[in-house]
Amino acid sequence: MPDAPQLAGARAVVVNWRDLDHSLAGGSERYAWEFSRALVGAGATVEFLTARDHGQASTDVRDGIVIRRGGGAITFYPWAWWQLVRRRRRLDVVIDPECGIPVFSPLIVRPRTAVVLLVHHVHMDQFATYFRPPMSWLGQWLEGWLMPRVYSSVPTYAVSESTAAEMRKRLSWRGEIGILENGSTRDGGVEREGPGDPRRVAVLGRLVPHKRVDAVVRAVAALESQIPGLRLEIIGRGPEADALRGLVVSLGVQDSVTVHGYLPQEELNSLLGACGLHVCASDVEGWGQVVIEAAGHGIPTIGRDVPGLRDSIVAGDTGWLIGSEGNKQLSVSLSEQILRSVQVLSDPSEQTRFEDSCRAWARRFTWERMHEEAVRATVSALPLPVSSTGT
Repeated sequence: MPDAPQLAGARAVVVNWRDLDHSLAGGSERYAWEFSRALVGAGATVEFLTARDHGQASTDVRDGIVIRRGGGAITFYPWAWWQLVRRRRRLDVVIDPECGIPVFSPLIVRPRTAVVLLVHHVHMDQFATYFRPPMSWLGQWLEGWLMPRVYSSVPTYAVSESTAAEMRKRLSWRGEIGILENGSTRDGGVEREGPGDPRRVAVLGRLVPHKRVDAVVRAVAALESQIPGLRLEIIGRGPEADALRGLVVSLGVQDSVTVHGYLPQEELNSLLGACGLHVCASDVEGWGQVVIEAAGHGIPTIGRDVPGLRDSIVAGDTGWLIGSEGNKQLSVSLSEQILRSVQVLSDPSEQTRFEDSCRAWARRFTWERMHEEAVRATVSALPLPVSSTGT
């Protein structure tokens, strides 16, 4: 008889304040969902606790996972605490991704319940970007002081080496940090009819302030006279969408910049197939999921030398890294690098080299591999055989 699944009988909760259908969903939501799918595949019963966006049902079932939604950006936390309290006596493991602030589940669950902390990136600077004092100070205290203490004895994983380094530097993290990398839905096998046009530049991902898409728009606007036929395709949704459309109009670049919003996969593939360059100007990333998405289409990325992007871009092979300058210099640096990159990729042999390198790099990151590592991390966190836990 075949061996029983590694987590057969285990009762797991994944707590992530957004799910895949949330209007602000991004790479961290995909990661949390794939972790949940990995647990189901290993035999666990999984509930996904998440905030409830406008129009979302309070309960849903998808991929064998029960989704329970409640609360908003702030009220999600007390709602999630109550949900954990209700399940306290029958939980084997809690997967606790840190999306700025975790739910501090070790303070709620029983000592015999395993907790796994997942960290995408350090958010200390983002609290100042999104909030004013004293809310920004509170966020920085919760992440910078309280979190390292509450989770000091919890198995902890970062999605990249630079995130782990930032945790040690910015949060004074003393415990062991494992690395559990992202997978990708683009494994280097996305076909297109021919090489994309390097003058057609893509931006992928959520449209939020720290992604600095506005700087990319300004950079492209400054290059219009130097690169005839230059176009920018912005693909994604988020609260910055209207502001970006307004910026496009104010700069008078409506003919060369399009904010597409969300695109179905077939349309996304078609549009990316026509592009030859991708730009990610984010202040920080946990990993750079959009970089691998682009690489799977054979498209190199220009990114900043910041945590996450320096892990997901192989400088000189799958893209280019520029400095981590502030807002004033960022658009200038992006303009200069876009010009250089377009010139390089205009050489067919160089474009072929970058495309081959990108596809080979993307093939290294699959959700199947991530699933295996997620299950190993969860099994190793359980203090007792699953069959003897809980009541």
